[in-house]
Amino acid sequence: FVDIMVGIVLGLGFQWWPELHEPWQYIAFVFVYFDIVDYWIDYSPTLKKYPLKDQVDIFIHSLIIFSMFLLTLATKKTLDYFLFAFILYRVGDLLWLVRIKWEYSVFERDRKFIVSWSIFDSVEILAAAAIIGAGHIYGISVLLLFLSFVIIRVTTRILASVSYKQLYYR
Repeated sequence: FVDIMVGIVLGLGFQWWPELHEPWQYIAFVFVYFDIVDYWIDYSPTLKKYPLKDQVDIFIHSLIIFSMFLLTLATKKTLDYFLFAFILYRVGDLLWLVRIKWEYSVFERDRKFIVSWSIFDSVEILAAAAIIGAGHIYGISVLLLFLSFVIIRVTTRILASVSYKQLYYR
């Protein structure tokens, strides 16, 4: 079900390509697709290993899927809207990671993965909020703010992989 929903999010997003106008929106659109596919690479096997246990998990995963859709949609809106959608996406992921730690006996390798992503999700949430604030306080160009966000996101992805020593394929 979740794999199908991720596919739907990716498929529906292509209908918005003609509605993009600013350079940052095109870059954001491509970035979102890479980010969602990258997320799915770890998400799908992890979800199979740690399946949903109750209604709270269903709501959390619905939030994650909805926020992926919102993030794709946000590429045709403002940068603030985009970053708020990203924050929601990361909050959903953080909630899921916390639920895994609470609900399961997690093996050491998986614990490294969960702790790493919990830390980096938190860093990304704070960074996105800081970029929103910097844009309003200092009036920095949208493209520069967005590229700063991409650099931070790529850096956290690399550091997370290094911290648990690999991509999390199963």
